[in-house]
Amino acid sequence: MLARSFTSLAALALAGLSLAQSSDSSSSALSSSSATSATASQPASTDSSSATTTGSTAQETPGFVNNGTVGAYSCAFSEPQQANVTAPVNQLVFLADAPNVTATDGSDSSNISSPARLAPTTLAECAEAWPPVYPYNAIQLRAPDDSIRAVYLPYGASVSELWVKDRNGVFRDVVLGFDNKTNYGTDKIHPNFGPQVGRYANRIKNGTFEINGTTYHTPLNENNYDTLHGGTVGYDRSPYEITQLNASSVTFVLHDADGNQGFPGSVVASASYTLQNSSTLIQAMDANVTDDKYSPIMLSSHTYWNLAAYNESQTILNHTLFMPRADKYIKTDGHLIPTGPIPDTKGTPLDFTQARTIGSQYNDTEGVCGTNCTGYDTCFVMSSHDRNETVLELTSPESGIKMSVKTDQDAIQIYSCPGVSAPATKGSLPRKRVHGGDGTLDEIYDNNSCVVVEMEDYIDGINNPAWNRSQIYSKDRPYHWRAEYSFSTVE
Repeated sequence: MLARSFTSLAALALAGLSLAQSSDSSSSALSSSSATSATASQPASTDSSSATTTGSTAQETPGFVNNGTVGAYSCAFSEPQQANVTAPVNQLVFLADAPNVTATDGSDSSNISSPARLAPTTLAECAEAWPPVYPYNAIQLRAPDDSIRAVYLPYGASVSELWVKDRNGVFRDVVLGFDNKTNYGTDKIHPNFGPQVGRYANRIKNGTFEINGTTYHTPLNENNYDTLHGGTVGYDRSPYEITQLNASSVTFVLHDADGNQGFPGSVVASASYTLQNSSTLIQAMDANVTDDKYSPIMLSSHTYWNLAAYNESQTILNHTLFMPRADKYIKTDGHLIPTGPIPDTKGTPLDFTQARTIGSQYNDTEGVCGTNCTGYDTCFVMSSHDRNETVLELTSPESGIKMSVKTDQDAIQIYSCPGVSAPATKGSLPRKRVHGGDGTLDEIYDNNSCVVVEMEDYIDGINNPAWNRSQIYSKDRPYHWRAEYSFSTVE
């Protein structure tokens, strides 16, 4: 049970809920889709399509997908007139912001032990919006000093929401995602919203690689040309087990069988997220081969960022990007597959060793993100860096939020979202309501409105031996990945 983020049994009783489905109490509210959520680490059933929620019993609820709308049900949101507080329509109202809100049974809820819980409004009338069960159940965390809040899902060990304060002290959700948590597993576009990616992140040329004279084949799941992020069912599409959980930290573990997606060796992979004081997120990823085989492993976090949180505008092109150690980049073909050379960034539109906006040389990047594409989808290489130094800073001029990153990885993939919306070919993605969405596809995540930052090793290093990257692991050589994300503000 979360000591600070989980509601007490008394608080659950106020909402008219029971714990029939889980031995853990329901989590309290950062989620934009409901006021409570279960936290089962193992699925009672992987079928999330059959049950509904009725009365006061928390049964399996699939949420909703493709039934005429997308996103969260509007009744899951606290309206000003309902919560008796002043707040914008479709914004989350926390008990911390409204301590005198009256619960649905008429009692004063100001003494409830979870200040992050949504103000009780229409739960009894909005049973269809109760959260889905494993692996789409929301795990809410907060730092001990409440400087940073986050929501994670067992599906893909994904971050669904990440809340930090802007220059005015107001929380903003700075990551893209779905209001409806079940969409993470059912959306056909599948944008990799916030998961751990593996067993091998990024691309593998021709879906083939060789280990000790044996050639292995992995799915050609991108343009029928290469393997992207581990294959058709990579780590991003897998349900994880929760092995550790407290108020500010969670660890997810995945058992990846020998031969899955064509990869040799049985692997146990984990992803840990810890929220610390002073708006700091620590991420740790580990993997261990458990049999006598050898396997390529490269993990990463695939989060879409917009540090303005779609408040004043959507664009990411006015965000300032600074990568002082990114002095080289991996040259690729039109399919973003490495061709061998690792040239200098100096004198190119890929040079961010001096801070500048992402859009400052945007018109000079044609072909950088693929054939006939303008923007960035590039693996930047750091010839050297200290594991304790900041290697990336991303800043929004509108919110004043700055993200500073430290890592033990030697490369950074930057994707500026030039193709996140492509209605003619693959469709569009609805914005979360806190990002200005309205529950339909009228408000979408537009191109160039986000940026993905992947800390990792060299893309397709297993097929480029001249680079001398050591990306093959065994039971005698475990895999480790670390990154620290610190959030601050600038004027």
